[in-house]
Amino acid sequence: MNFIVVGVIAPLAYFLLRLLIKSVVQNFIINIKKNTKVAEVKECQKCGVFKPASELKRIDSSYQCRKNCSYE
Repeated sequence: MNFIVVGVIAPLAYFLLRLLIKSVVQNFIINIKKNTKVAEVKECQKCGVFKPASELKRIDSSYQCRKNCSYE
């Protein structure tokens, strides 16, 4: 009887609890990332200043300031 509890039920319970806890933590992290108010910043390839992505335009595969570039 002890073999069944220790050898079968305990590992099964361990993996089920681990799966449950992992999914709860992942959902928690995803919800925190969705609800954050931090702006995504990118670097202007022309002047090197980091600005919010809303203030930059994408040209080819790089980002450049829409206006008031520090390089000019």
